[in-house]
Amino acid sequence: IIVAYSLHEVNEKGISELNALALNATEQFNIRTVLLTTNSAQEADAFSKRMKLFTEVFFADAVPLKSMVRANPGIFLLKNGVVINKWHYSNVPSFDELAEQYFSK
Repeated sequence: IIVAYSLHEVNEKGISELNALALNATEQFNIRTVLLTTNSAQEADAFSKRMKLFTEVFFADAVPLKSMVRANPGIFLLKNGVVINKWHYSNVPSFDELAEQYFSK
């Protein structure tokens, strides 16, 4: 799960890197990634097209999203509904590190 509670204030380099990671995870391990945001559907759609986002977009209130992760964007790794780990966009391990530590198990 990628959380970007405000697409107006999101770090675009961070979201671009997370998007590339999501694409690799899907292609190599069939892992589904979604983006959660507070923005309107129209804003999210325009942002998604402009950034060429791979993820599906879902909408939520800002309070729970900010409670989940303060980074904009931040990312959660879940397995069977359980949070395995979460990261600030600037601290996400490389795809190879994630694959070795989490995906190939």
